[in-house]
Amino acid sequence: MLWYLGTANTLGIWVPAGVFVPGMLMGSALGLLYLDLMIDGFNLSLLRVGGQSYLVIGAAAILSGYTRLTYSLAVLMMETT
Repeated sequence: MLWYLGTANTLGIWVPAGVFVPGMLMGSALGLLYLDLMIDGFNLSLLRVGGQSYLVIGAAAILSGYTRLTYSLAVLMMETT
């Protein structure tokens, strides 16, 4: 449901976002959820886990999953960070 609302919002506005922005938002949300699971569920420290890099990894994973642009997306996410 949240994916649908994000896609409907970005396709309905006059900003060239398409399906790329909702994919990054959903991927970073899943990466943040995984980071919280690692910290709270396994009692690890934030320094040991690696910080906020899971947000970028989650966004890249979701985007490469539905756009199937693995190599060029890896370069794009590297430029983003």
